[in-house]
Amino acid sequence: MQDQDEVIVGYLIQREDAEGELSFWEPRNEWQEDPNEGKLYEKVEEAEADAKALQAGDDATITVELVFEADDEDWDEEDEEEAPKA
Repeated sequence: MQDQDEVIVGYLIQREDAEGELSFWEPRNEWQEDPNEGKLYEKVEEAEADAKALQAGDDATITVELVFEADDEDWDEEDEEEAPKA
């Protein structure tokens, strides 16, 4: 569920195959494993139109996902989790 303070920065098209593997749409390179390499749509209508076109003839589940602006706390927590423990 979205918090009141979260800011939507765009939308990604996500594909989930039968094995549960996720990939993200990028028109020039097609499906990418890294969400940072997927196309960030500014308008949900454009993302939904492309997702509908991509769904035709594809057995995978294709959805439009919200992308929220990361706040400093999210980055700090992520850095702490990745930091080696002494």
